[in-house]
Amino acid sequence: MNESRDPLKSLFEEAAAAGRARASYASAGEISARGRRVHRRRLAVLAVGACLVVGGGGAALVTLLPGPSQPVVPATSPSVSGPAPASTTATLPPPTGISSSAVTTSPPPPTPPATSATTAPPGRTP
Repeated sequence: MNESRDPLKSLFEEAAAAGRARASYASAGEISARGRRVHRRRLAVLAVGACLVVGGGGAALVTLLPGPSQPVVPATSPSVSGPAPASTTATLPPPTGISSSAVTTSPPPPTPPATSATTAPPGRTP
């Protein structure tokens, strides 16, 4: 088979010649415009990614931080109609395993006497 008479090869050569005739180099302006578009797209993707990271981190932080579980109610004085409070001087039963004779109670320590406001500093007499 003769390669110069191959019809498929000659068709490819004709198509290549037609493509070469219509092909041209891109101008410097077109190349710069493409570069600016690519740069803007990269910056937009970077900005969107940063927003997603900050937003996701903030959402995770809000989710993980404990919030106020219940509102704080104002303090009120106890009502008089309720049950009387238990006496603080009542004796408690002894702990398990200790006999009641081994438990002794002592009276509370005495309170210091109140000082008068007219006392003189040490070394002086009023």
